[in-house]
Amino acid sequence: MNITTKLTCKPWQSYEHQVETLKFRGMIFTDTKEAETLLSHINYYRLSGYWYPFRLMLADNSRSDEFITGTRFEDVLGIYFFDKKLRLLCLRALESIEMSIRTNIAHILGQISPLAHLNPNNFDQHFVKSTDKHGRDKKICYAKWVDKYHEQIGRAHKNPFIQHHTKKYTDIPLWVGIEVLDFGSISILYSGLKGKQQRRISMLYGISNAKTFASWLRSLNYIRNICAHHGRLWNANIDVVARKDSNIPGLQHTDNKRLFFYLLVIKNLLNYINAKSTWAHEVKELLKDFPEPDNKAINLAGLGFTNWQDWQLIVQ
Repeated sequence: MNITTKLTCKPWQSYEHQVETLKFRGMIFTDTKEAETLLSHINYYRLSGYWYPFRLMLADNSRSDEFITGTRFEDVLGIYFFDKKLRLLCLRALESIEMSIRTNIAHILGQISPLAHLNPNNFDQHFVKSTDKHGRDKKICYAKWVDKYHEQIGRAHKNPFIQHHTKKYTDIPLWVGIEVLDFGSISILYSGLKGKQQRRISMLYGISNAKTFASWLRSLNYIRNICAHHGRLWNANIDVVARKDSNIPGLQHTDNKRLFFYLLVIKNLLNYINAKSTWAHEVKELLKDFPEPDNKAINLAGLGFTNWQDWQLIVQ
């Protein structure tokens, strides 16, 4: 048996050496010094995710260290800055969606009681149970959600409106407490509601199937986390996959593991939240300006783009 000895760690490289490494592998630079300056502000390994599709494909579908002929450093920067603009657009839209969802959950669940969220009887009993049918602890359940809720309230204790309520009242009502919850906690809260409340909320956004809507929230939270942590978005695999809604034609031909599907989902939700939003137009203009390189190593198919007809089927 051959035992391969691992190196302790990759050696440190100067910015000059990083550029020389890329040159050796076939990347073209028009201004070496400018490239060194950029690498001093944008980590080499952050950019490596953007030049990955420019690397030659091998017979076993892995990638060589060598670059496709004609790959320029400017091509990599082009997709890097395109991705940055795309993330910012998605964050802006997801903020509007998150604010709307949390408002409507608080409004509808709060009708039962200001403290309805702290009473397990107000939730689906499958969500309330802490173990599954095999007796194993569930990763997501009501008790864990409540623990996370109190944790987030505790972290926000210096927030003026939290301080106001804790000084004046014994308890914090849902419509106040929900303001300090993250998108993930809001998504879990929605998924734990009883079917009637779930459907009342999903219908506000034109979605009749509450389970489909719950899957959308989980996926959008996943995308939001990519954006918030400056991750690569444009050709990312969306590992938290949302359901397709058969009543929305634009979603039928798109891959729900790729970003374009979720741009359509966001576009659909914004139709109900703000009909005057310019977001869809801005995204369309950005996609039309996709920085396709001369060597055709990447294109819009990387984000799952199908055609503009699917985009237009979701009217805004």
